[in-house]
Amino acid sequence: MFAKLFRRYVATILFLLSPLVYGQDEIRFFLPDFPPYTTMDQDGQLVGIGIDKVTAILDTMGVKYSIRLGSNHGRALAELRRGRSDGFFMASKNAERDEHAVFSLPVMINRWVWVVLTGSDNDFSASPDSAFRVASLLNTNTDKWLKTSGYKRIDPADNIVSLIAKLDDGAVDAVFVAEEVFNHHFEDNPSYKVILQAEKAFGIYISKEYLNRHPKFMDELNTTILELSPIEP
Repeated sequence: MFAKLFRRYVATILFLLSPLVYGQDEIRFFLPDFPPYTTMDQDGQLVGIGIDKVTAILDTMGVKYSIRLGSNHGRALAELRRGRSDGFFMASKNAERDEHAVFSLPVMINRWVWVVLTGSDNDFSASPDSAFRVASLLNTNTDKWLKTSGYKRIDPADNIVSLIAKLDDGAVDAVFVAEEVFNHHFEDNPSYKVILQAEKAFGIYISKEYLNRHPKFMDELNTTILELSPIEP
């Protein structure tokens, strides 16, 4: 009887202590500079709609985390592959990322859109068989999609301002981007017409190496996403 009670006591203590032990292993995020989702303000503070969403999820989970900001999604994946980070957001799924990390449930929906000059939208064809020249942002899924889909793709731009400049200068006939990225600088600008192509799940990638150490983390993360940021079907 005493032995049975003692085992229950030990099990209870371990259960109560496990979140504390788990919380000591800080999860490190390295993010792309991808306004308005993840960026830095003039005071050096990390800001963005993605920052707000994900930090609320992590805080609810009670995990320790750190966040660094870099250049783009390619750099974020490289940091994860080299073991210098444990995850990144906001991102949509692709096969290259899936090799090294696991994608969460969607935190929000990312709308992929074509942007053309007003007046040319009736002539534009969103088909890889057309002769239209298109471009996107460096190391983004939208750029990878253009490449793999066979579009007449021009070299990608480093940021949305230089990308739209390609459109204004006639270097391309259309640009292909996340709608919120375009809206951050050019919303309601009458010079441009936006055409929806697709809606993609936007979520969090966690490295497989981190999940090997914490196999329950993804289930806990997805449960918290459902509680705080459920995506309507």
